[in-house]
Amino acid sequence: MGVYHLMGLGLSPGAVTGPISYLAHRYQRGNPEDLEFFARSGEAEQKPEEKGDIQGIVIFTTKEVLEGSDTQDDLYYVDNPSGRVTKKPHTRLNLPMQPQLKELLKRDWSNIRGKKHQRQKGDIFWCEVDLRNTELTYAHIIKVVAALDNPGKRGKEVWSNLTGGNNVINFSLQLAATLSSAIGRLYYVQAINEDAEECVRFTAEHGYWVELPVIPLVLSPLIEEVIKIVGNEPLHYRDIYSQLRDSGRQWELLGHLNAEEFNQTYLLPMWKPGIIQTVNKNVYKVGSQWKLIQEYKEKFEEAKKTGLNIDDLAKDTQEQWINKEEIDLS
Repeated sequence: MGVYHLMGLGLSPGAVTGPISYLAHRYQRGNPEDLEFFARSGEAEQKPEEKGDIQGIVIFTTKEVLEGSDTQDDLYYVDNPSGRVTKKPHTRLNLPMQPQLKELLKRDWSNIRGKKHQRQKGDIFWCEVDLRNTELTYAHIIKVVAALDNPGKRGKEVWSNLTGGNNVINFSLQLAATLSSAIGRLYYVQAINEDAEECVRFTAEHGYWVELPVIPLVLSPLIEEVIKIVGNEPLHYRDIYSQLRDSGRQWELLGHLNAEEFNQTYLLPMWKPGIIQTVNKNVYKVGSQWKLIQEYKEKFEEAKKTGLNIDDLAKDTQEQWINKEEIDLS
């Protein structure tokens, strides 16, 4: 099983190609540190030296980048050797950039497809998003995440690159990781200066790859029960406590807490981030932040119900924003 990388793309191809070159470099070198870097990837029975190979890349970008548009900017990139910052060769970048980007990707992707190059082809999915519309962008991203997290199966291994595109794309990718628990790795890559930003391969090994923690939203059963109770009607904390005690649901989790201690230990920490809110003193109802969380979380659950895998999603005539291309890596 290979890895799917989700990435935003603006007008800098290096945001996509750079991390692939970095991963290919470490994959081919395969020293103990590299093997440890890829150790969490793949299935338990997979050979250590083949963990981390790339099966597909999913790129989220705008219609203008995908279809091409007039721009006053003089766009270019620098075809640098791996691990170095250079200013040449200086190559003009044309929109739409797919043909150039595919050729740039192919060179390094071909070195991270199994030590014996078993994977002959790679899948690229081009996904249109709106940089000024968080809801639409998130909706497209979460459909892709749900399609890779196959219902009833192990699902695909997914890593998210938070470098390219804009804040709307990267916020949506991070939110999808939090709410779906289906993304195994979050990372971004950073350039040391403006010249490095134009390069299409990684420019320095140290300080280039930045790992970010994936923090899934997992609520304790007791907190879920509190949300369920106050979702029916606003209640004083003593009444919430009594319902938990009388029903026996999650009662064992309260230990020896009395009503006041329960309020301090559980309800106030839920109140601070807005998961619950006060109607008046010590009377709680479901908070606005929980309602917002639910809106985004439900999009993932709805997408999962379709049962579509990512190939099905790209073929779905109702989903005109995603297209699949297959590139030859041999």
